[in-house]
Amino acid sequence: MIQRRTLFRLKILAALLIIAVALAALGHWLLHSAEAQRSGTLRLNGLQQEVAVYFDAWGVPHIDAQNDADAYRALGYLHAQDRLFQMDIVRRIGGGRLSELFGQESYATDKFFRTLGISRYARQYATYLEENAQQPHVQLIKAYQDGINQYIDQGRTPVEYRLLLTRPDYFALEDIAHVMGYMAYSFAEAFRTDALVDHVRGTLGERHAQDLVPGAPDASPRSINAPPTSVSLLQPLLEQLTEIQAQLPAGQFHGSNAWVVKGALSASGRPLLANDPHIGFSVPAVWYEAHIRTPEHEVYGHFLAGLPFPLLGHTAHHAWGLTMLMNDEIDFYRERPNPDNPNQVRVGDRWQNLTIHEEVIKVRNQEDRLIRLRSSRHGPIINDHLVTAATDADTPPTQPVSLFWTFLTPGSDSTEAFYRYARATSMAEFEAAAALHWSPGLNVIYADVDDNIAMWATGRLKRWPNSNNSFTLLDGSNRRDDFLGYQPFASNPRLINPREGYIYSTNNPYPGDSPRRTLPGYYAPGERAEQLATLLAGRDNFDFSIFKAMQLDSHRPRAVSMVQDALPLFDSALLPETLRSSAERARQILAEWDGRFTPDSTGAALFQRWEDNLMQTLFADELGDHYTHFRDTFMARKTLDSLFWKPASPWWDNRQQPIMDGRQSAIEQAWIHSIEALSDELGADPENWTWQKLASLQHKHPLADRIPFAWRLNSAKVAITGTNGSLNNMVFNRGGPRYEVIAGPSTRRLVDLADPAMTLGINPLGQSGNPFDPHYDDQAQLFAQGNYRAQLFDWLGIRALPDQLTLRPGRRR
Repeated sequence: MIQRRTLFRLKILAALLIIAVALAALGHWLLHSAEAQRSGTLRLNGLQQEVAVYFDAWGVPHIDAQNDADAYRALGYLHAQDRLFQMDIVRRIGGGRLSELFGQESYATDKFFRTLGISRYARQYATYLEENAQQPHVQLIKAYQDGINQYIDQGRTPVEYRLLLTRPDYFALEDIAHVMGYMAYSFAEAFRTDALVDHVRGTLGERHAQDLVPGAPDASPRSINAPPTSVSLLQPLLEQLTEIQAQLPAGQFHGSNAWVVKGALSASGRPLLANDPHIGFSVPAVWYEAHIRTPEHEVYGHFLAGLPFPLLGHTAHHAWGLTMLMNDEIDFYRERPNPDNPNQVRVGDRWQNLTIHEEVIKVRNQEDRLIRLRSSRHGPIINDHLVTAATDADTPPTQPVSLFWTFLTPGSDSTEAFYRYARATSMAEFEAAAALHWSPGLNVIYADVDDNIAMWATGRLKRWPNSNNSFTLLDGSNRRDDFLGYQPFASNPRLINPREGYIYSTNNPYPGDSPRRTLPGYYAPGERAEQLATLLAGRDNFDFSIFKAMQLDSHRPRAVSMVQDALPLFDSALLPETLRSSAERARQILAEWDGRFTPDSTGAALFQRWEDNLMQTLFADELGDHYTHFRDTFMARKTLDSLFWKPASPWWDNRQQPIMDGRQSAIEQAWIHSIEALSDELGADPENWTWQKLASLQHKHPLADRIPFAWRLNSAKVAITGTNGSLNNMVFNRGGPRYEVIAGPSTRRLVDLADPAMTLGINPLGQSGNPFDPHYDDQAQLFAQGNYRAQLFDWLGIRALPDQLTLRPGRRR
């Protein structure tokens, strides 16, 4: 007979076993029941004919349909089964609807994006699409969204919704504008730069402001007489932007590389094109790849979440890529309020009523919130809700600041341009498509089988130089600062078949010696452009191996120049005796450093830490708390590059310790702090101070910091090759002991127009967004190692693929 104690233990053991089995079953259901279906048969309502989908070894769908509507309905379904949560997140950011998923923690972010006016514009845009419902691109938008919504109805629920205990809702026409709005916002460097320039001008004066470089690397901000009250108007904006950008669950656009060479300079005799857009790393990766063939067109494209047309792609006739134009689409206006009526502002010699809008933000597990937004003739009042972003206080600011933004212009639409890129049959047709693009400003780089190469600045560009593009706040009451309209597309910068035989873009200005023709903007530092120009000049036999080496280049020649100039000041006697031998060895390493940022490089770690400390020594005492907003902008890096060779600048003055004034003292102090910090963090031997110990890349899932154990959805940390400013651009924020990469090449593409079937590419993670799908991160190792994979375009090989899904018409709707 079993003893009572033994029986009790057996019951406990049985209960634990049942719990373990239940948890295992729950885990299997939670994690594996959302896997994509890539074989067999599915019914899809609204299809006119059967659609065949072939999946390659990387999970990329190759869609063979008998008409465009069927192809894009299928694309919507397939995109959703791999990336539904990502698609939902991106539209929610632009629409100010994250709180519906994440609750109170996202309320300030939602209120900010509602304040921008994107959701209001989206409603107008949806009406515009309905009024043009017979346009081919509108019909395909609707077909694509119908495919997404059918997946929501009949597909498997992604794991993220199971963890959040919720379900997605349907996609609507407004969501196209929400996605485009978030993309346009993340391109807009003006949100931080204009506020910082205005702060410097108002607190430090014109001499300090004139040494800033917010625009082209050789330009300074235009002087403008702003009243003293503008000094702190946008300080809350800077603070909230910092908080919001740290919490955004999707990557932002940071820059890009693209270049193309004519057939005379390529080994194949036809043009070669390379493109690697720099976007925030996230889980899943930014781009979704798909290959579509119908009797109307064929394209291998890279798609953003929620958009039905590829922003990057190639056909049998041509290939194209994108970089950020960096033009100035945004201006801030200081409005002059009526002392007797805060809802009126001055316009010339009269008062004008502000428009008041009401919007409801739904917050999970809480009551809905009603917010009141105001707008002037220029655009939304941007600072109404900044000071009290996490509350519902509606006290208006003493001086409202309004936002002019090209994206919000009534009638703006860029989807038709993306639709037509894939259907062009000549360079002239492609250029006509480029003319339809509104916002954000983009460089479209192009090559075709007829040996044409070109690049166009696309987007509506404001007329200059008289009214705006000032890098500071404008006077909303002064009609002289009014927006003057847009210039015709024919006046936009462009390069077509230049005599050099190559074109490149690294977010730099278009070439030209005339300042009158320089497009005002927020350009990236010039070192990527300089390096790319050097690598392209003097060659006449480019092939993929050379293009690969260029995309993976980690060299910063400017860093070497700075080191060589500063080396005589790196005196080990400046340091305590215990650190002098380390400092001397570190100095020797830097003297021999080639400027490359490879994982085992000690010179790279030394330079980066010294450059960071030099920037802090140069700017932090004047900027105070604003330094944290300043240090990670393009303006900070460009200004440091400029001032390093300008010892007379007032920025070299040390306000806190005047005895340390001057360039020499700043360089020396930065060196001392670098040696001390690296010794403390990594030990006394400089040979151990390698780049891989400071810099790493980890792709983070949107839920990682929001629910327990979701950090397990992040990718593993890997060492990186590259840095801020190298062609292999790895973007990280300064200010901490480690450099955690936040953005970089979102894809690397290489296209040879001699044979589009030989196109190469790579995704930083994988095609699927399902964490336990085999294609979730199957490209991560290849990407980290600098390898590429084929992008299949030959249908003989595609039809032989083992994974085939057949989509058959369901009932008529």
